[in-house]
Amino acid sequence: MSQTKRKLMHRRSIESYGFLRDDGLWDIEATMKDLKPYNVKREFDGSLVPEGSPFHDISIRLTIDDTFLIKEVWVSMDSFPFPNCGGAAGSFDAVKGTRIGSGWNRWLKENFGGKVGCTHVLELFPVVATTAFQTMWGPLGEKYPEQVPKSLGNLINSCHGWSEEGPMVRKLVDEQILKLPLGSVSNE
Repeated sequence: MSQTKRKLMHRRSIESYGFLRDDGLWDIEATMKDLKPYNVKREFDGSLVPEGSPFHDISIRLTIDDTFLIKEVWVSMDSFPFPNCGGAAGSFDAVKGTRIGSGWNRWLKENFGGKVGCTHVLELFPVVATTAFQTMWGPLGEKYPEQVPKSLGNLINSCHGWSEEGPMVRKLVDEQILKLPLGSVSNE
């Protein structure tokens, strides 16, 4: 680690949570806060954001079903730098009825990029998506065990850990939970 002296100039914290609701739906939430270790003067009106107070305080919550279909969307923008920023929150109501899955992040960027949306809200949607998968993986595997091989198969080569040459995939093939397509590397 470097011995160079450093001075903290910005801190961003992102937290996410996944909840199973009593009605069987899932609430997946994420919050982003940007804080400065000094007072920030807002150029548009001269007001100050005091040191340690959020410059951005933005939250989203998606209510989804077992198929990752979005039933409800909630966006809260409690702190932001410009007076019109909060007006973007309502635009994200259009996410309701979409499904988290392949291509969803691209769809979000295409539909909410530019002046319609908010860069920081868009940054939270991928966090919510991965939190949903992490939250729901185990419980859905127990609820729908017949879907586990297909779900696991979708993970092959999605990252280094799920490489078809890696130890996890090899173990699942050896246990006959997964079958690799012809032409893939095997343990033979």
